[in-house]
Amino acid sequence: MHLYDNHQTVGDTISDLGGKLLTSQRELESGELVPEHEEFYQQYFTVRETPKRGQRITMNVEAVREHQNKYCGYCAILTNDVKDPVLALRIYRDKDVVEKCVGGLKNQLDMKRLRTHGRFSTDGRLLVQFIAVTLMSALRNKMRELKLDEKFTVRQLLADLDTLSEIRFSGRYGGLLTETTKAQRAMMESLGVPAETWLQE
Repeated sequence: MHLYDNHQTVGDTISDLGGKLLTSQRELESGELVPEHEEFYQQYFTVRETPKRGQRITMNVEAVREHQNKYCGYCAILTNDVKDPVLALRIYRDKDVVEKCVGGLKNQLDMKRLRTHGRFSTDGRLLVQFIAVTLMSALRNKMRELKLDEKFTVRQLLADLDTLSEIRFSGRYGGLLTETTKAQRAMMESLGVPAETWLQE
């Protein structure tokens, strides 16, 4: 078993746990229990019946805190073949590439709905999305090759570069590039992108 610590996922994991705790508490209070959640109820909640106040539901704060310290931000990979933890993680991420591509299409590339009304429009949209996801995969591989994925994710990279654009004017004015930030310049230089393509002269 290879155990990994990812501090970037701690907040998301705690948020997911908080949402599940809130949902379970509402289920207990309403009496609409979900059989699949029975073990979760027993682990993180105490239910008491009192003569005067009726049913009292208390969250087990110590159990929640122990779960956060023990599991949040950690993931494990089980294997009977790969002994190198770095190689095991790389293989796992490579197998996950299809899911990431689909997730990128839906979330980052606005592919949840086609929003087209004809065959040719649909074919064109699919072609553009295919090119986009290919570029995303190439960018992910480039970042891995340069070990930039140890500093930031593809989503963080695209978010930081989102404001970088070119404004084109008609006539003799030509184009104008928006001013780059220090972080944007560092990312472009790390990826080996020629300065003349993004730096205003």
